[in-house]
Amino acid sequence: MRPHRTTEFPLRYLGDEKLMQQQPLVTQDEVQSKEFQRNLTMLPKAMKEYGGIGIAAPQVGWWTRVFCFGVDGTNARYPNANELPLTMWINPRITWSSKETNWMWEGCLSVPGM
Repeated sequence: MRPHRTTEFPLRYLGDEKLMQQQPLVTQDEVQSKEFQRNLTMLPKAMKEYGGIGIAAPQVGWWTRVFCFGVDGTNARYPNANELPLTMWINPRITWSSKETNWMWEGCLSVPGM
């Protein structure tokens, strides 16, 4: 069952084909636009409304390469998580990885029940 939310940007779920598509790079002109800035403000609000500690723009139907992550110490889904300042990522790229692994439960908002 999917949670009912009143947000202007409803959460997209696993099975939505666009969630699996690579999103276009964000241009500097786009970043400076009022619409982009409005969506940057919306993203952490949607993350908090849905109970996440991170959310990607496509998860709320904003088809761009942006995500935010942060823990304010009041998240019921992650009661033991250390506080972490909110960060916004535009055009993120993985530039390094480690062979080390760490096991933990996946908490993707777009996968109900996780």
